[in-house]
Amino acid sequence: MNKRSFVGYAATLVSAALLTCAPGVQAQDYPSKPIKFVVAFPPGGSTDLVTRTIATQMALELKTPIVVDNKPGAGGNVASQYVSNAAPDGYTIYLGTLATHGINPVLHKNLPFDHLKDFTMISQVGYYTNLVLVNPSNPAKTLGEWIAQAKQSPRPINFGSPGNGTSPHLTGEYFKMLTGVNLAHIPYKGSGPALNDLVGGQIDVMFDNMPSALGLVKGGKLRPLAITSKERVPQLPNVPTAAESGLPDMVVDAWVGVMAPAGLPKPILDKLHQAIVASVNTPAIRQKLEERGVTIRTSTPDEFLAYVKSENDKWAKVIKVSGAEAN
Repeated sequence: MNKRSFVGYAATLVSAALLTCAPGVQAQDYPSKPIKFVVAFPPGGSTDLVTRTIATQMALELKTPIVVDNKPGAGGNVASQYVSNAAPDGYTIYLGTLATHGINPVLHKNLPFDHLKDFTMISQVGYYTNLVLVNPSNPAKTLGEWIAQAKQSPRPINFGSPGNGTSPHLTGEYFKMLTGVNLAHIPYKGSGPALNDLVGGQIDVMFDNMPSALGLVKGGKLRPLAITSKERVPQLPNVPTAAESGLPDMVVDAWVGVMAPAGLPKPILDKLHQAIVASVNTPAIRQKLEERGVTIRTSTPDEFLAYVKSENDKWAKVIKVSGAEAN
């Protein structure tokens, strides 16, 4: 081997060694600055509430500030695209949801990102039920009474949601498919504005996530007619399930989980996974989440990825049968 070849060979070995060591170095130093925790919806909604709750404990676990960054729009696609384009260095993480990664990929065509290839799944956090909500001035006291009333309406029944492709949107479309009620979808930029209009009487009904609506329910500003989980929830023990109310197939659980841009080094992935699992299982955080209607469920990255794929299959069938559209 001549001198020039030897120098080139040595340089190649050094480069390879540096690349091999890089993830370890990153993990050892990580985190060395604040982490941005992206939320796809405005402040006040279920996703925002869950994010802020776990972010406080994750900051303690990781010993660094975590800044919650709300990026609403397009039913979560604005935030998803932003995260998909971020550097995979562990300083941008995302609370993905049933809407952003279970429904949107099969509802929207030609998205500028791939919801699987462009993300690293870290862990699920949990799931919560949706509530069928009306204004207390509505005379219906049960879901059956409300359905009968709605079917007699001379106009479409307006239902609000946090945006196109969200679980409250698709829950409403699923409800329409099962009951034949003439529902007209009114998308908002988050649960907060939609709930305000339901309280104010500008819309007729919502199928909203429990964490964002629970305070208004307990305050008497909204009336829950049913929940969409398989069983009643301890937070609202007197509210029947949709199945108990005559709709046995009306079962929807909205899940949330933490993810990051694709290419996240495994040592950093492992560190984040450990922090998430520890955070949601901290007694005070667990109690706070459960009080808001969240059932804790963590997972491995591979389990999370498999679950997202199964949700895509499920909601593709609902969208096809219901004829739901993004716009």
